[in-house]
Amino acid sequence: MNKRIVTSVLLLMLLLTLAFYINNARIQNNNFFQINDNIEKIILYNKEFDLYLKNSFTYNNFDIIENQIKKSKQEFEKLQSNKLLQELDNDELQHLLKELYTQIPHKYEIIARVKSYRAILNKSFVIAQKLKKDGIHKNLSPLYTTIMILDKNPELDITKELQHFKKLFVLYPSKNDKYFLKHSKIIFEYQYKLNQINKNLTNSSFEKTLNDFNIKYNNYSQSIIKKAYLSVVILFLLLIIAILSYLAYDYNLALSKKELSRFRKTVEDSDNIIVITDADTRIKYVNATFTKITGYTQEEVLGKSPKMFNSGEQSPEFYKELNETIYSGKKWSGKFINVSKDGTLTYEKATITPVFNEHNEILEFVAIKLDITKETKSQEQLIKKEKLLLQQTKMAAMGEMLQNIAHQWRQPLSIISTASTGLLVKKELNIKTTPEEDIKTLNAINDSTQYLSETIHAFSDFFNPSKAKTLFKIKDVYQKTLNIVLSKFKNANIEIVENIEDISITNLDNELIQVMMNLLNNARDVLITKENIKRYIFVNISKTDHNVVITIKDNGGGVPFEIIEKIFEPYFTTKHKSQGIGIGLYMCQEIISKHMNGKLTVNNKNFTYKDVHYKGAEFKIEFPLS
Repeated sequence: MNKRIVTSVLLLMLLLTLAFYINNARIQNNNFFQINDNIEKIILYNKEFDLYLKNSFTYNNFDIIENQIKKSKQEFEKLQSNKLLQELDNDELQHLLKELYTQIPHKYEIIARVKSYRAILNKSFVIAQKLKKDGIHKNLSPLYTTIMILDKNPELDITKELQHFKKLFVLYPSKNDKYFLKHSKIIFEYQYKLNQINKNLTNSSFEKTLNDFNIKYNNYSQSIIKKAYLSVVILFLLLIIAILSYLAYDYNLALSKKELSRFRKTVEDSDNIIVITDADTRIKYVNATFTKITGYTQEEVLGKSPKMFNSGEQSPEFYKELNETIYSGKKWSGKFINVSKDGTLTYEKATITPVFNEHNEILEFVAIKLDITKETKSQEQLIKKEKLLLQQTKMAAMGEMLQNIAHQWRQPLSIISTASTGLLVKKELNIKTTPEEDIKTLNAINDSTQYLSETIHAFSDFFNPSKAKTLFKIKDVYQKTLNIVLSKFKNANIEIVENIEDISITNLDNELIQVMMNLLNNARDVLITKENIKRYIFVNISKTDHNVVITIKDNGGGVPFEIIEKIFEPYFTTKHKSQGIGIGLYMCQEIISKHMNGKLTVNNKNFTYKDVHYKGAEFKIEFPLS
């Protein structure tokens, strides 16, 4: 009886759902037609606008076009406020709609400009006619004829005609003639502007976007309407099927007992582990495969709980969730880590299904389990191998990263180009330069060229731990770095404040150049975005008892708190992609930590310089003296 009530309720719910879908389809249909009406009106108004824009400048019925604009905007506002369009689940239509929202205001702006231009043209045209009637020099009659048919003569080169006016003003100095020439020039100028607008209008994508949206929206709406009607039909068919299912319920109930008997026969001969327990989870049946896998005979496990196979590898919560699932009448699927009779671990993929009697009470539980011990152990070995392979792949990928270092060549190449071009221009313009200036420029070019050459070699051996270290002065390395980047710092009005000790170390000099150049460039990139402040970079090179300490600090406001922990991650960047892909600081940290036996850190610092308070990022490099 309870099952009959449940089935009746389900049928009623299906009927209500069917009614809801029918009503929803009707509302959607009305909404689609309203949107189509709005679009068709906007298309019609757009065609009228195009006729207006392409018409002669003598057209002066501004009130009509203003009224059309007002109506068009009203239709556009209806379109924008339509809830169905706001919730449109179609990326292509959403994209076209966004384009329309962007292009329509531009169209209105063009119409407004044309109205203004035509008002000026009409005024000048009327004045020119009056002046002709009052009398102008006879040599200006051809000019009058030209402006009369100006909009009908597209082959006329207006820009060329405008060049003659300066001469005409001199040739015809009378007041009437000058006034006529002034308004003739205005007519030429504004007709030229109208021609340009019409030329741009021909290339405008607004009409195409509008038509595309109209066509695609019609197709989309028809598709949705068809789907809605199809849903109604499907629900109606489901209702019929549900009724038939309800009638077949009693018959299927009678067959279930026979099927259960057949199931028992099937599981006895299964290659899977089959365990059947009563409602209290006491074992009442195991098949031969169970004995083969676990080593326990049927007599040893009958009447006992499956807890005897627990290995202790799985938590109490695991078994709690399992019991809650099966006692709620649901099927449970998962994996067991059990222990066999000889103490070895076995891995089993299992499904436990409750079986009910005719009163819908749990009669027993049937567990079907697949032994996956070999597969699991093989998988564990495979994971270990994959981890090793992944590590090796990462190391191999480092070589590919060298290709990305090419973006760091932009700086020295720019210096070479700027320096050589500047020197050439000075020579061409006979600007005198001192020999010292020429030598300095040529040295900058040479240093940058040498740096490019050295970078090829340096990065080819970048991850080679056997790279030889040499004795060098940090001051010399810093100066070499500064020579490469100094011109851009000067152009950006950045003052570098130095506090440098003369320290000699044995380490990788070229790598240190790379790191210092990257840090200086990053500081410069931050500072050039700051306006109305004095730009500083503070470079400090000192030593402690055992370490060399290099700090590079700017007054650019510091690194935002939410990203300061991420800036040494590979491919993390806050810059535009044209300025880099986010491996500079990552590479710097790799160089310092893995190849120079040091560390690179960053902190935000508040400090005072020349009685002014600043905040900026401070990058600190530390590595041993020896």
